[in-house]
Amino acid sequence: MKRFLLMMIMGTLVTTYTIKAQTTIWSSNCENLAGWIWDDIDGDGNNWFYFTGGENVGFQPGQFLASPSMTGSQNNAIRTPVFNIPGGESDLSLSFRIGASSDTNYQETYYVYIQENGVGGAYDNLIHQATLTDGGTGSAQDVSISIPDIYAGKDVYLSIRHSNPVNQEFLMVDDFLVTSGQALSVGDSDFELFSIYPNPTRKVLNIYSNVPVDQAEVYNLLGQKVMAFNESSLLNQKIDVSNLQTGNYLLKVTINSESQIYRFIKN
Repeated sequence: MKRFLLMMIMGTLVTTYTIKAQTTIWSSNCENLAGWIWDDIDGDGNNWFYFTGGENVGFQPGQFLASPSMTGSQNNAIRTPVFNIPGGESDLSLSFRIGASSDTNYQETYYVYIQENGVGGAYDNLIHQATLTDGGTGSAQDVSISIPDIYAGKDVYLSIRHSNPVNQEFLMVDDFLVTSGQALSVGDSDFELFSIYPNPTRKVLNIYSNVPVDQAEVYNLLGQKVMAFNESSLLNQKIDVSNLQTGNYLLKVTINSESQIYRFIKN
């Protein structure tokens, strides 16, 4: 996991404009599971596990985490390693990719919790709850959840609990990302009218900007640069992403020596 490279990339976005700079606090693509905890809450012997081959559902190649629900009602949880949210950070957010393996039995219910390390129980502070409404081929989606700013300056961990599904199949998760976003100094911005579309996209990512784009770079969530363009190679303000693997990516755009990062999904 090249998290520090990704943090360095995000940290370069210091500008003199009123835009949102996003900083990566913690991330995991589930390839290195050191520090993760599996909790078979109901003690039935069925629990979370890691596996590969989720591309057909919409996950990137490599490991993902899954919890079974084929027999009866399950109550299983995974906990992330403990990580620190630096003091003073705000606009905190957790995102991850989630899906159901079955195209018919997909009503998987899940709960997301955050807890300060060493204080209280793992499932004291619920920040999100949902039941999936689709599953099977190409159904994986990104979920974004706000984290209360009171956790800034604390060591915390997150828990994903899979509970109350009856006779479904597998709940699948991957690509966890915790970020903060802070408003920078006031002024006009070349990014004020900037946008990318469609998002998610399968083949082409269009760029709309009222000023020329000097450079565009695409990074995966490991912090690896996978594509790069300058003004002359950005044909008609379009980026062909058809050869990218399915998953989440970061687009770093530079205009007049100022940079901003946008997240997009390749389906």
